[in-house]
Amino acid sequence: MPLIDRKTQLKARRVLRKQKRAVEQATAQADDSIERLFLKRFNRLLRVRRFVIVWIGFVFLLGSGVFWQLGTLDNFYLKSSPVAGGTYREGIIGVFTNSNPLFATGSVDSSISRLVFSSLFVANGQGELIGDLASGIEVDDLGRVYTVSLNDTIRWHDGEAFDADDVVFTYETIQDPEARSPLLASWKGVDVTKVDSMTVKFELPNTFSSFQFALTNGIVPEHILSKEDPADLRSSSFNALDAIGTGPFTIRTIEVVGTDIDTRQERIAMSAYDQYHANAPGVDSVVVRSYRSDEAMIKDFEDQIIQSMVGYSGSIEDITNQDIRVVSAPLTSSVMVFLNNTNPILSDQKVRQALVHATDVESIRQTLNFQPVQSDSPFLKSQFPYNPDIVQLPFDPIRASVLLDEAGWVVGADGIRSKDGVQLKLRFVSQSLSDYAAIAQLLQKEWANIGVDVEAILQPEADIQSGALARRDYDVFLYGISIGYDPDVFAYWHSSQTDPNAQTRLNLSEYKSDIADEALEAGRTRTDTDLRKVKYEPFLRAWRDDAPAIALYQPRFTMIVRGTFEGFDTGQLKQPVDRYRSISNWKIRNDQVIK
Repeated sequence: MPLIDRKTQLKARRVLRKQKRAVEQATAQADDSIERLFLKRFNRLLRVRRFVIVWIGFVFLLGSGVFWQLGTLDNFYLKSSPVAGGTYREGIIGVFTNSNPLFATGSVDSSISRLVFSSLFVANGQGELIGDLASGIEVDDLGRVYTVSLNDTIRWHDGEAFDADDVVFTYETIQDPEARSPLLASWKGVDVTKVDSMTVKFELPNTFSSFQFALTNGIVPEHILSKEDPADLRSSSFNALDAIGTGPFTIRTIEVVGTDIDTRQERIAMSAYDQYHANAPGVDSVVVRSYRSDEAMIKDFEDQIIQSMVGYSGSIEDITNQDIRVVSAPLTSSVMVFLNNTNPILSDQKVRQALVHATDVESIRQTLNFQPVQSDSPFLKSQFPYNPDIVQLPFDPIRASVLLDEAGWVVGADGIRSKDGVQLKLRFVSQSLSDYAAIAQLLQKEWANIGVDVEAILQPEADIQSGALARRDYDVFLYGISIGYDPDVFAYWHSSQTDPNAQTRLNLSEYKSDIADEALEAGRTRTDTDLRKVKYEPFLRAWRDDAPAIALYQPRFTMIVRGTFEGFDTGQLKQPVDRYRSISNWKIRNDQVIK
């Protein structure tokens, strides 16, 4: 018997035929709808295509206008401006060995030290002292006792509180001969005592008007370094990666690259200290790279590995990267031509005066690669004892020749003067710098015009220090001296500083004058500015008349930068590392900000 009877089969067939007819009807209706609703209307659309195109164009233009308007709104509400943050990368000619402020002396060491450690006071661009770790200072009537109040909110990088113990420890360590700090000579005889946890007293053996400016060296932590033997401090790991200061940056890494001594580099990476007591740095981090040569530094500069160059002595024209500029600030220094008074020829005052008269200082300034500040006195023009009425003798070659005639120097057939069978020949020594070389050539020409033969010898700085300076092996010496913010120039002109056994012996002219000595002593032992100015006047007159040197110009610190670099303080600097005093204002990147 079949599984499905015939009646059921017939019924199923009728259902299938019915569904098939329904599908065919639906298909026909769909085709009719497409024909009626789309294809016929599409033909109509083609007939009105111009109208459609116009409307499409209108919509496109409207949309474009909206987007353009939105874009131009940036010009009304936003602007590109330097902003804080980023990593500042600086190249410096020199070697990194030690960041400890008790020992740091080189350009790289001093730079790292200044960024990591703070001092009691810092000088601004006008040479005025402002508190850093210190909150105030009081001076007694005699100018011998200085009482310094400390800022009680400061913490070391390791979180420990800063206090008077740190200050006393720092200066006692400087005074300890076992520590061998180069600052020792400046602190002999000064008694440093703790009054309380936030007060320190400095007692001087004698009145010293510029003492406050000695309070600008970095302070080190007593709670760390007191555990070490003073004799071992120079080799302590604290001086490098383990440095703990109160400055704006902490050392993150130190990397030494290269095995050749001539190409080796030190790379010191530092991060901003988030607990810094003063204004926060304008950059998040700093990377300092040391270089042994201009060539190596220029290569990294042009490859955009570093953003700035410090200590570059070459010509800017040698740098192919055109997106550069020079930022600069005057140094509280003076470049002078020192006349060795112990030389038999230069011991004659008339000969020295003749050389001053024969020197066209203005022409010398014009030969330089920068615009220097004029200098014509042992004091800087910005210093209070400077007197425009008492400056060095003016350029007057005719007067120069007359003075040499009066001194008995006769012009020979070769144009060189002689006296008693001795020709007027002078040995001129200076550093082998491009500016100094140009000055040497000009002086040779100018002095030859009055019958003086000059042998110019240019030497590297290392040879200058070990030879010419140490042995006074020169007749004429072109050199720059750091005067500082306070006009105490005792070390450069007092007769006591000609003694080979003197601690500094910076009297490069070997100049001796009782009048100058008395005035220099009086000027540094008075605290009243007006009185000091009066006391210094006899020195100015003696210096002008005795002509122990020729003041040329006040040099400038220069730094070559590329890209965005804003906020640099162009006020006077005592030394190049003072550039960092404005690092809280530095901006090295741009961004869109609201107007």
